[in-house]
Amino acid sequence: MLTIDSISDVFSKNRDTKPKYKRLFDTIHQCVEQEVVGLGDPIPSERRLAEKLGISRVTVRKALSELIEGGVLDRKHGAGTFVAKRIEKSVSSVSSFSEDMAKHSLTPSSRTIEVKPLEPDAHLDLIFGLRTGQKVIQIQRVRFANALAIAYEVVIVPENVLPDSDHIGPSLYKDMERVGCRPTSAVQRIKALSANKVQSDMLDVAPGAAILHIERHGVIGSGRVVEYTNSYYRADSYEFVTKSTL
Repeated sequence: MLTIDSISDVFSKNRDTKPKYKRLFDTIHQCVEQEVVGLGDPIPSERRLAEKLGISRVTVRKALSELIEGGVLDRKHGAGTFVAKRIEKSVSSVSSFSEDMAKHSLTPSSRTIEVKPLEPDAHLDLIFGLRTGQKVIQIQRVRFANALAIAYEVVIVPENVLPDSDHIGPSLYKDMERVGCRPTSAVQRIKALSANKVQSDMLDVAPGAAILHIERHGVIGSGRVVEYTNSYYRADSYEFVTKSTL
């Protein structure tokens, strides 16, 4: 549990020229990243933080509000402020982003950055087993949960697996399902990365922040690969889980 004393200790060590609200923001963020506090644990009240740290409640409120907007904390009306629980995504099943958010009672949305046809290179030819002259479609978009940017995706699919690439809906898998090409299995590779400039801009995190990268080859029942996706997730809001049996 994150105690008022542990916050005070870290806050006193973070002495620099930053505004006090930013020092408190950094202090709580550091405690969460270093697992001084567990997911779902309560945060001391604004009044207690202000009294212990010798700062105004307005300063405390500003720091907590920015942590809530960033998905680090979660405010429950009538109950208090808590460390936000990360969104869990199973890597043992194939589900869409929209379906994952619905499981957590979150509202999904997307912002499409670009949709464009590509002449496939040798790498994409190998992945999809394309016919001569067949093009692919690349889709770049940012995925949101309750208006918080959670993932940046670069999706590539053969042009014939989308009914209309000019009108892509909120769930790409539902669009692909309409032509019988929704993936039923996938090969996924996950690794940790430091966000580059593009990824940090898309996810609204600092350059160099820890993110999770998942590369996915989506496959239909015939064994044909119909999706090649590189997704970049905020590590402070997302975690992958798998279920194994012996």
